[in-house]
Amino acid sequence: MLVTERLAACVNLLAPCRSVYRWQGAIDSAEETPLLIKTTAERYAALEAAIRARHPYELPEIIAVPLACGLPDYLAWVAAETMVEDTPQC
Repeated sequence: MLVTERLAACVNLLAPCRSVYRWQGAIDSAEETPLLIKTTAERYAALEAAIRARHPYELPEIIAVPLACGLPDYLAWVAAETMVEDTPQC
């Protein structure tokens, strides 16, 4: 859905893992599948909103890691794949 809606150029589904955390005063755990989602700073707010609207957790882990550097052609590809095309006005 994130790629289809151009909120992400690519999503990596990593190996499932067991997370242990404190939630509402108790220690809990869950099996989770971490995702690495490639998008642009301009698309972050829409991406976050889409994840929050569909995620089963009350408080999902959504973090943005600042990009220090990257292959220019790859970064251009991410920008092109997440670009929202304007709808023509009639």
